[in-house]
Order: sequence, then structure tokens, then C-alpha cells
Amino acid sequence: MNTQKPLPGSQRTTTTGPGPGFRRLLLLALAAVPTVVGAAEERSHFVLETVRVIYSTSGASAVPPEDRDDNGVPDRVEDVARQVWAARKFYCEWLDFPDPLESPRFGRVDCIQVSIHAKEKINGLNGVAYRRAQKAKAIPDGSPGDRTLVLAVANTVDPIHNPTPAHEFFHLIQYGATYFSNRWFLEGMARWSETPWRTNPAPATALRASPAWQDNEEKKETLFQMSYEAATAFWNPLASASTEKADGTRERKLPAKLRDLVYSDGSPVLRTPAAPGTELMRDILRELARVDDIAKKKLGHEEWTLARQGAPENNAFLFDAVMAVAKRRGVAPE
Repeated sequence: MNTQKPLPGSQRTTTTGPGPGFRRLLLLALAAVPTVVGAAEERSHFVLETVRVIYSTSGASAVPPEDRDDNGVPDRVEDVARQVWAARKFYCEWLDFPDPLESPRFGRVDCIQVSIHAKEKINGLNGVAYRRAQKAKAIPDGSPGDRTLVLAVANTVDPIHNPTPAHEFFHLIQYGATYFSNRWFLEGMARWSETPWRTNPAPATALRASPAWQDNEEKKETLFQMSYEAATAFWNPLASASTEKADGTRERKLPAKLRDLVYSDGSPVLRTPAAPGTELMRDILRELARVDDIAKKKLGHEEWTLARQGAPENNAFLFDAVMAVAKRRGVAPE
């Protein structure tokens, strides 16, 4: 580990990554700044650029204590930060997905706050993403008026083997792009988005039955009742067909700081850079940003309440927008 002169507002600056060359990333590590939140639990924080991880080393929400590089920050905390940081770099900066930190739907946002909790504190879930910007938890190097988008991740989640942090960040992309939140879209596409972070990504299969999705109302209704399983039934095959017919290989080279980023055990954070269907999914989100305004007017909504965002009447708008983009890219039949 190389130690450099601390930056203003940080306790230390470290670079991580084994071996020579660019297998390291500048980390702003601010771990030893506890905030008391209960008699048996203290909350500390770690900052990696725009990602702030709030965690505990004692109590029910405590993270595992392992610290391979002996820098005072638990490996689990750094690995969570790396995955979220990389997800934003990969999708929003390299692939031009809508950046939630720049979405007008959220207003001014300064950072992404990832809170690590005991699973029971987040309703037994591995992770959750919140739909609205909030006031950021105060930290010494932050500003009192900082606004943040918030993710919560269970302390049982090991990002080296689990893409939950990236999955939840992808929800922020979806929330920032469109008000639609029907689960076959929200969870199905987010499950598809896990591919770059998995050691065993789902096999790509061609979308040979695309006309059936369009022409068979019963089949569509079955899709609309799905959640995570919509990835296998619909989004992954659609992505595969897109790669075969349209996406190809991107001309821009993957940035070295993303390509060479590693977890605390030395394994790569980005497992599969050539994930199928990324450009198609990006274009679908851009289309949904336009279509939800049309739907709002046609459905007579004054505003998108939480209930309306996931209402069944959104399904036709969602499906037609997806298929319109797929047709333009030569994936679905005319």
C-alpha cells in the first residue's frame, strides 16, 4: 500500500491494488470518524469520490472486521464502495446511461450514500434503493447542505460474490430516467444489469420468439406479472438479440481505472465488460424518459404518486416503448 499526503478534509489518502502499473485507485478513506447512533452501535464512514459508505463495526449492523491492507477500513466497506463507484463509471460515464446524480427528477445531488445495515433493518432484503434525494448524513469533510441518493445494503452481502450494490445503483439510474416502476421492468432490467459484476453471468440466448411477445396478449400479461424472473424470460434474450444484430463492440476503450480496479482479494470488480445489450437498454431508458410524460397526460395524472408509478396501466406504455426501440435497432420485427 502506498501512502500519500492526505487531501484536504480527509484523514488519509491511500491507493489500493496489487502489483505494478495501474492496478490501484485513489481512495479517500475517512473510516475512523464514528457517530454514535445507539448504545451498542457506532457509525463510521468511508468516502470514495462521490460514494459515501456509512457502516458499523459493532452491534447488529457490524461489518466483518477483515482488513487485508491494514488501513483501518474493513475490506467489506471498501469493496461495497468499489462496486457502486464502478457501476456509476461503467454505466453513466462509459456507456452514457442517464446519470442519477444529474437527473432533474432528483434536483441537486452531491453524492451517493450507501448505508450498511443488519438485514432485519431493511425488511430482510439484501439491498434497497430509495426513490428521492435526501439530506446527506453529516460528515466532517462534507457540507451541511449536501444532498444524496441513498442505498442500503445488508451486512451479509459480500460484493466480491454478490452484485447487490450495483443492482441497487442501477435502480437509481431507472428512478432518475423514468417514473415507471412496474416490477417486470424495474427488477427484470436491474437483474439483467448484474451481468458485468457476476463471475457466472446468465447465458445469452437469442430472442427467437419476439413476435409472440408482441402478438400474444396472454403472454404479455404473464410478463407483466413477473419481477426478477423477467430478466430470464424477456430482458436477457432481448439483450442477446441486440448484441447479435446491433450493438457489436464499442469503439471507445474501457478506461484503465475501471478495467484494472480490484476487490480486496485482488479479483476484478468488473467481471464482464462486454455485457450484452447495454446500448439497447440505455436507449430504452432514454425513450421511457420521453414516454412517461406522454403517459402522464393520457392517464390524466397531475403528478406521479408512488402508487401510480407501478400501476398496471403503465404496462402498455412500457412495453410499446421497449418494442419501439428494439425495432429501431433491428432486434424486434417490424
